[in-house]
Amino acid sequence: MSQLLGRQDCAESLRKDLVDLQAAVVDVFSRTGPVRVPSWKFPDKLSCNLDLVSLLEQYDFVDGEDEYNQHSHIVLLELVIDR
Repeated sequence: MSQLLGRQDCAESLRKDLVDLQAAVVDVFSRTGPVRVPSWKFPDKLSCNLDLVSLLEQYDFVDGEDEYNQHSHIVLLELVIDR
């Protein structure tokens, strides 16, 4: 499993999953209002206040940066859990 960590196709798949999850969250919020609970990944912030666009830009795949890509992969997985 560790051979997949940091691969571009995995990162792109996680990014798509996050966008889909965020769309579902926004859909629910449009009916119920925001759920004001702390973020799992960023406990100092409310989950409904996370700027997912900014986070996706920050943790994007970078050619030739294996260590950074592995870190980004883990962060993207944690954001899936957070959503």
